[in-house]
Amino acid sequence: MKAFRFPLLWLGIVLFLGSSHFGTQQTGVWVIPALTWVVPWATPRELYGLHAVLRKLAHLTEYAILARLWWQGLLGWRGMTVRTAAWAALLICAACAFADEAHQSMLPTRTGSVADALLDCLGALLMLLLLRARYEPREPAPIAVPAD
Repeated sequence: MKAFRFPLLWLGIVLFLGSSHFGTQQTGVWVIPALTWVVPWATPRELYGLHAVLRKLAHLTEYAILARLWWQGLLGWRGMTVRTAAWAALLICAACAFADEAHQSMLPTRTGSVADALLDCLGALLMLLLLRARYEPREPAPIAVPAD
Protein backbone atom coordinates (compact mmCIF):
# COMPACT_ATOMS: atom_id res chain seq x y z
CA MET A 1 0.00 0.00 0.00
CA LYS A 2 3.01 2.27 0.28
CA ALA A 3 2.94 2.60 -3.52
CA PHE A 4 -0.43 4.34 -3.33
CA ARG A 5 0.21 7.04 -0.74
CA PHE A 6 1.01 9.76 -3.31
CA PRO A 7 -1.86 8.93 -5.70
CA LEU A 8 -4.29 8.87 -2.76
CA LEU A 9 -2.91 12.15 -1.40
CA TRP A 10 -3.26 13.82 -4.81
CA LEU A 11 -6.74 12.34 -5.21
CA GLY A 12 -7.67 14.02 -1.92
CA ILE A 13 -6.39 17.33 -3.28
CA VAL A 14 -8.31 16.85 -6.54
CA LEU A 15 -11.52 16.10 -4.66
CA PHE A 16 -10.96 19.10 -2.38
CA LEU A 17 -10.56 21.28 -5.49
CA GLY A 18 -13.91 19.89 -6.64
CA SER A 19 -15.60 21.07 -3.44
CA SER A 20 -17.83 24.11 -3.01
CA HIS A 21 -14.77 26.19 -2.04
CA PHE A 22 -13.48 26.24 -5.62
CA GLY A 23 -16.46 27.11 -7.80
CA THR A 24 -16.20 29.74 -10.52
CA GLN A 25 -17.46 32.51 -8.23
CA GLN A 26 -15.11 31.50 -5.43
CA THR A 27 -11.96 31.36 -7.58
CA GLY A 28 -12.94 34.44 -9.55
CA VAL A 29 -12.61 36.56 -6.41
CA TRP A 30 -8.84 36.13 -6.46
CA VAL A 31 -8.09 35.00 -10.03
CA ILE A 32 -9.72 37.98 -11.80
CA PRO A 33 -7.70 40.57 -9.77
CA ALA A 34 -4.52 38.57 -10.42
CA LEU A 35 -5.29 38.47 -14.13
CA THR A 36 -6.01 42.22 -14.07
CA TRP A 37 -2.53 42.73 -12.67
CA VAL A 38 -0.92 40.41 -15.27
CA VAL A 39 -2.85 41.75 -18.30
CA PRO A 40 -4.05 45.24 -17.32
CA TRP A 41 -5.20 46.04 -20.88
CA ALA A 42 -7.70 43.15 -20.94
CA THR A 43 -11.41 43.93 -20.94
CA PRO A 44 -13.64 42.39 -18.25
CA ARG A 45 -14.98 39.96 -20.85
CA GLU A 46 -11.44 38.87 -21.74
CA LEU A 47 -10.55 38.49 -18.06
CA TYR A 48 -13.55 36.24 -17.43
CA GLY A 49 -12.65 34.26 -20.56
CA LEU A 50 -9.08 33.81 -19.32
CA HIS A 51 -10.44 32.70 -15.97
CA ALA A 52 -12.54 30.06 -17.71
CA VAL A 53 -9.55 28.87 -19.75
CA LEU A 54 -7.39 28.62 -16.62
CA ARG A 55 -10.08 26.56 -14.90
CA LYS A 56 -10.20 24.14 -17.86
CA LEU A 57 -6.39 23.89 -17.96
CA ALA A 58 -6.53 23.07 -14.24
CA HIS A 59 -8.79 20.09 -15.08
CA LEU A 60 -6.28 18.79 -17.62
CA THR A 61 -3.31 19.36 -15.33
CA GLU A 62 -4.67 17.89 -12.11
CA TYR A 63 -5.81 14.71 -13.84
CA ALA A 64 -2.56 14.40 -15.80
CA ILE A 65 -0.72 14.47 -12.47
CA LEU A 66 -3.22 12.02 -10.96
CA ALA A 67 -2.73 9.62 -13.88
CA ARG A 68 1.06 9.82 -13.57
CA LEU A 69 0.92 9.07 -9.84
CA TRP A 70 -1.48 6.12 -10.24
CA TRP A 71 0.63 4.75 -13.10
CA GLN A 72 3.79 4.91 -10.99
CA GLY A 73 2.05 3.37 -8.00
CA LEU A 74 0.59 0.55 -10.06
CA LEU A 75 3.93 -0.21 -11.71
CA GLY A 76 5.54 -0.59 -8.30
CA TRP A 77 2.67 -2.53 -6.79
CA ARG A 78 2.59 -5.89 -8.53
CA GLY A 79 5.05 -5.54 -11.34
CA MET A 80 2.41 -4.57 -13.87
CA THR A 81 3.47 -3.89 -17.40
CA VAL A 82 3.58 -0.31 -18.60
CA ARG A 83 0.48 -0.94 -20.73
CA THR A 84 -1.55 -2.60 -17.97
CA ALA A 85 -0.63 0.11 -15.47
CA ALA A 86 -1.66 2.79 -17.99
CA TRP A 87 -5.07 1.19 -18.59
CA ALA A 88 -5.67 0.73 -14.87
CA ALA A 89 -4.62 4.33 -14.12
CA LEU A 90 -6.94 5.61 -16.85
CA LEU A 91 -9.88 3.65 -15.45
CA ILE A 92 -9.18 4.93 -11.93
CA CYS A 93 -8.93 8.52 -13.17
CA ALA A 94 -12.14 8.20 -15.20
CA ALA A 95 -14.01 6.81 -12.18
CA CYS A 96 -12.69 9.64 -10.02
CA ALA A 97 -13.60 12.28 -12.63
CA PHE A 98 -17.18 11.10 -13.01
CA ALA A 99 -17.61 10.64 -9.25
CA ASP A 100 -16.27 14.16 -8.64
CA GLU A 101 -18.61 15.68 -11.22
CA ALA A 102 -21.56 13.74 -9.78
CA HIS A 103 -20.68 15.13 -6.36
CA GLN A 104 -20.41 18.65 -7.76
CA SER A 105 -23.88 18.35 -9.28
CA MET A 106 -25.25 18.09 -5.74
CA LEU A 107 -23.50 21.23 -4.44
CA PRO A 108 -25.30 24.58 -4.52
CA THR A 109 -22.20 26.50 -5.70
CA ARG A 110 -21.06 23.98 -8.33
CA THR A 111 -22.47 22.28 -11.38
CA GLY A 112 -21.53 18.80 -12.46
CA SER A 113 -20.50 18.55 -16.07
CA VAL A 114 -19.93 15.55 -18.31
CA ALA A 115 -17.75 17.82 -20.44
CA ASP A 116 -15.50 18.51 -17.45
CA ALA A 117 -15.30 14.79 -16.65
CA LEU A 118 -14.28 14.12 -20.26
CA LEU A 119 -11.71 16.92 -20.03
CA ASP A 120 -10.33 15.26 -16.89
CA CYS A 121 -10.13 11.95 -18.75
CA LEU A 122 -8.37 13.68 -21.64
CA GLY A 123 -5.72 15.06 -19.28
CA ALA A 124 -5.16 11.58 -17.85
CA LEU A 125 -5.11 9.99 -21.31
CA LEU A 126 -2.57 12.45 -22.72
CA MET A 127 -0.23 11.88 -19.78
CA LEU A 128 -0.55 8.10 -20.06
CA LEU A 129 0.09 8.18 -23.81
CA LEU A 130 3.26 10.16 -23.18
CA LEU A 131 4.36 7.72 -20.50
CA ARG A 132 3.68 4.70 -22.69
CA ALA A 133 5.56 6.26 -25.60
CA ARG A 134 8.52 6.92 -23.36
CA TYR A 135 8.67 3.79 -21.25
CA GLU A 136 7.00 0.95 -23.11
CA PRO A 137 9.60 -1.40 -24.56
CA ARG A 138 9.72 -1.44 -28.32
CA GLU A 139 10.47 -4.35 -30.53
CA PRO A 140 13.82 -3.96 -32.27
CA ALA A 141 13.66 -3.00 -35.90
CA PRO A 142 14.11 -5.95 -38.23
CA ILE A 143 17.57 -6.30 -39.67
CA ALA A 144 17.57 -5.83 -43.40
CA VAL A 145 19.17 -8.75 -45.19
CA PRO A 146 20.68 -7.79 -48.54
CA ALA A 147 19.09 -9.60 -51.45
CA ASP A 148 21.39 -11.50 -53.78
